[in-house]
Amino acid sequence: MSMLSEQVKEMREIAKTFSEWEYNRFYDVISNAADTIEALSAKLAEENMERSDRYYGGGWIACDKDNLPDKEVLCCDKYGEMILGYIAEDEGSETGFCAENDNEYMYDCVKWMEKPKP
Repeated sequence: MSMLSEQVKEMREIAKTFSEWEYNRFYDVISNAADTIEALSAKLAEENMERSDRYYGGGWIACDKDNLPDKEVLCCDKYGEMILGYIAEDEGSETGFCAENDNEYMYDCVKWMEKPKP
């Protein structure tokens, strides 16, 4: 269970303790907030999947020490951040891979793909 799911569950449990009162504004506010968080989280996940397929063609390749490109590619870290750069192994990185270009350095790379054509 994700951290967000756990927090929503906790919000619902707290709200439930106030639901026994005939009318309690606190219950309404917390319950509505939990509903909103769940709805927005689902929508964001759906849009991220659609955007990934639409803009990047779903052509991501997982970082693997035996399959690293030797040219500049689009690199993505575990948080979804991207840069154009060169991927290398990095023992200090949680995922074991990093990417860099002349101006940026990215830890925790998880996947890469060919540079999109303009």
